Amino acid sequence: MNKFVFAVCGPERCISQLAFSIERLKRFTHNDIIVVTDSRRNEIPISYENIIDIATPSEYNDHEASIYLKTSLHKILSHGHTYCYLDSDVVCLSEKVDEIFCHYSAPITFANDNATLEYFSPHAMNCECLENHAHRGEVIAKFKANVAKRIGNFNLDDESIMHDRKELADLFAQTKHSFLGASRYFLLRYLPFVRSFTLGKFAFNKSGMCWRNSNGEAVELDFRYYKQHILPKLGENPADWTNFEHDMPHCNHLSAYISKTYGINIPDDWQHWNGGVYLFDDSSTEFLDCWHEKTIDEFANPYTKTRDQGMLALTVWKFGLQNHPTLPIEFNWIAEFADGNIDYDAEKGYTRDGFKTISHPILMHIYHHWEDESWSIWKSVK
Repeated sequence: MNKFVFAVCGPERCISQLAFSIERLKRFTHNDIIVVTDSRRNEIPISYENIIDIATPSEYNDHEASIYLKTSLHKILSHGHTYCYLDSDVVCLSEKVDEIFCHYSAPITFANDNATLEYFSPHAMNCECLENHAHRGEVIAKFKANVAKRIGNFNLDDESIMHDRKELADLFAQTKHSFLGASRYFLLRYLPFVRSFTLGKFAFNKSGMCWRNSNGEAVELDFRYYKQHILPKLGENPADWTNFEHDMPHCNHLSAYISKTYGINIPDDWQHWNGGVYLFDDSSTEFLDCWHEKTIDEFANPYTKTRDQGMLALTVWKFGLQNHPTLPIEFNWIAEFADGNIDYDAEKGYTRDGFKTISHPILMHIYHHWEDESWSIWKSVK
């Protein structure tokens, strides 16, 4: 038989999420739903009939206790079934949910995360990378404000501006490979009495140290100039800044830790698995024993945060499953609030790429901004 299972204990927030998610899942599935909990920890009762109550170790906090239950389900549940574990913030949206069991591939099947290992790393390790990233964001904001005082408002990420930037870059490439073109550019750019000059449809004005298109919009800045003149005023060393992209925080501290501690080398760009949805059966025991053991061992490590996905990555590679089949994205459609390309429209539906394509999520993973009424995703689910 196929069965769904949740493992939740502790805060009222998590139990309220569970109630919402169970109610939605019951609308669509024909399979049993089980809840594994430690009722002694729960701030409010779980109003559901099919519960397995497990006493978790008293030395664990509620978060650790939930992970303890989640990674030991194979020791708690009866044998002879295929189970689908769901985090309490995974919400069912479709009657196709039972088809998830058709995608099971022994010994275990997870869905991919929405980022590679290096982007998960700052959230798994007690390094300073998240703080450094936040500081970098503050510096970039101040940097842009200083530039704007000189050249006015600019948005280099605008789609039309990005098209112009590519066209300008192509002109630069052509100029570089032409002796006459390169000589002309060098003279015009660096002769002190030349205040402005053009390259194709673009004009460079030395007073603003930026390139503008025919509409007068800034399409490229002389970043070398600006970082040399602005960053020192912000208390930053220009030599430490190679660009001003504000990417998501990422680092190699997790992969380095796993390599040093466990002797397993995982590439930072590996598409790691997400622990919010997974399928398992009796053949999963050895894998789950390892995941559980390593995760519990890390509770006492001050360098690692209390998460289960870091040791999940270790276990995957330890068992040589790094290329093992994963669930289709529809069965763990991760909703990222900060990603503006993830959106919902009543007429178009869901999208992950700004409506270039349409998605059809079956299980939606709303891991943050739960009940955020300003978010199109949450409003659609509610």
